[in-house]
Amino acid sequence: MKSMKNGSVIVTAVGMALAAVGCGSVAKQAVLHNPKVEHVFGKDRLDRTVTHQGYVETIGDADCRVTVLYVTGTPYEMGYEQGRLLGDEVRATIRDVEAGALKLLPKAMRDSNLLSERDKRNIVETLLDRAWEKMRPYAPREDLEEMRGLADGSGIPLQVIHRMHAIPDVGETSCSALVARDTATRDGHVYQLRVLDYGANFNLQRRPLITVYRPNHANAFVNIGWIGFVGVVSGMNDKGVAISEMGFGNPPGETLAGEPMPFLMKSVLRYANTADEGATLIRAARRTNSYIYFMGDKDGGAVGMITSAQNFLAYRANQQEELKVGDLTLPQFKDVVYGGHYEQKQSQLVREMVGTFDVPVIQDLARQIAMKSNLQTVIYDLTAGKIWVANRKDNIRAADRPYVEFHLADAWAKYLSPTSPTSPTATAAPSPVTTARSVN
Repeated sequence: MKSMKNGSVIVTAVGMALAAVGCGSVAKQAVLHNPKVEHVFGKDRLDRTVTHQGYVETIGDADCRVTVLYVTGTPYEMGYEQGRLLGDEVRATIRDVEAGALKLLPKAMRDSNLLSERDKRNIVETLLDRAWEKMRPYAPREDLEEMRGLADGSGIPLQVIHRMHAIPDVGETSCSALVARDTATRDGHVYQLRVLDYGANFNLQRRPLITVYRPNHANAFVNIGWIGFVGVVSGMNDKGVAISEMGFGNPPGETLAGEPMPFLMKSVLRYANTADEGATLIRAARRTNSYIYFMGDKDGGAVGMITSAQNFLAYRANQQEELKVGDLTLPQFKDVVYGGHYEQKQSQLVREMVGTFDVPVIQDLARQIAMKSNLQTVIYDLTAGKIWVANRKDNIRAADRPYVEFHLADAWAKYLSPTSPTSPTATAAPSPVTTARSVN
């Protein structure tokens, strides 16, 4: 404080002296270029050194193998390590996404012989570049840095990484979800379901990834997604908070000038310690399109949120007998929040299953409500700290595939301890291969 005070006195004295002799412009430059003033008003210097090494393992069998990536440190470091360790797979994902992104064009344009394949690709790239330009000012700094690290670690141009992360808000779709607790479940545990019915045309299912994050200054969390994609559409943190989402129509006022949905979900995992805290973060955000979010926590928090750029409606378990939104009326059941693409069918199934929910019953529910485009299905036991994830293969829906079980409690115990393999004081581990039990 003393040195800052002395510096302030010097700057003030010099400025006043120069001003007294009529050198106002010189005085301004002297003040603005003083090192202490430049420190306050200059651009932030971001830490892009890499001192924490990540490591990789695989779980599941040959038919349903999932890569698990462990990273820690700054956002840049964590992105860099994914690019360094999984660069070939990241590049393969990019190629698949670029091919699938052509389906963002109207069918008549895709089928037109008047446009070359290069013309079509250029149109899509321009569309995604402009979408990202709208979203970028609202993207969290952590995610901007992680994407830069991913680009540097993999050697892929940053602009290409940005395009891929713009796609979810450009092409939203419907999905399904459920949170059940207490009397609604067979054993009193809190369970959550996430059915992702989107993205099959991008072939993301070829490279599924669970990323275990240990940031320097936020909650540890897992991102259940795909190699090369650092946004979150399914995940859970070490406080026992999990999140699901689904698109919800196209109301007036939708915009891309807001925080990209996958980064908003990631912010929830970083900073929310309860489902209610997560709901507060989503309510306070500058949002883009219309989404319904579902959030549960290990202590029984269960919140559904119907959102758009302008509106936010939260509903909680046991608050009301019916949920009315526009022309939609959805009956509510004790200790459950839910919603989905086939809402009437799901409502009837929830009515029949309430009181019996456990992993096998929720798997059965997922099979009955998943769309043909079902890419990923995740079941969380928030009480026990376990997840079960299934991924699409070829034309087989994820909900019809075997599930791979992942014990978050074991990951936290292994990874959050001071002697974990990526701790600055520990030696980076080799890439072990472990096998987890597949659950049909």
